[in-house]
Amino acid sequence: MSDLPKPDLLHTMQIGMLDHLQKWIFHFMKTHEQLDKYNAIWLSVPAYHDLTPKNKSYEEVSQWNGKEMKEMSRYLLGVVTQSLRGRSPAQRPIFNHAIECTQALLQFYMYARYQSQHDATLSYMEDALRHFHTFKDVFLLGQASKKAKAKANALRMELVKKRKVDEETNADSWTPSKKRREMNA
Repeated sequence: MSDLPKPDLLHTMQIGMLDHLQKWIFHFMKTHEQLDKYNAIWLSVPAYHDLTPKNKSYEEVSQWNGKEMKEMSRYLLGVVTQSLRGRSPAQRPIFNHAIECTQALLQFYMYARYQSQHDATLSYMEDALRHFHTFKDVFLLGQASKKAKAKANALRMELVKKRKVDEETNADSWTPSKKRREMNA
């Protein structure tokens, strides 16, 4: 049994955390029509020291490996910050919350990567996690929960089945315009 490979649970958790953060940022940028700017800034990150030059925009990357995730964590905050600069005063608070949330989760990630933890670093991690939870709702706005998506899908399927039954029973008299009139009545 001791010969079996053991998963690195901390590494798996860290990669999963960054994966979620990336998805949230992608959705946020898309929702706020900043995705083109985000991709342009992503591609402009220069190759430096041990950073690999980018040859694909963020949304063109289909899969990330651990090395790419670790590398991305080093410049992600800068890309997010630059992508959200110069917006209208009405957008500033929500964009600042997105930046704060990204910063907090990346700080937690960086502290978690330390070789050893002490009371001070554990305290810093708790603070970063608390800060993340304060601002995380900025990424969750506009996203339906799994339960809401499942309910909407079930309702859609029910309507499709009902429509099919109606079409079969009233094949000669059913038309889309009649159906709309019935629904609006």
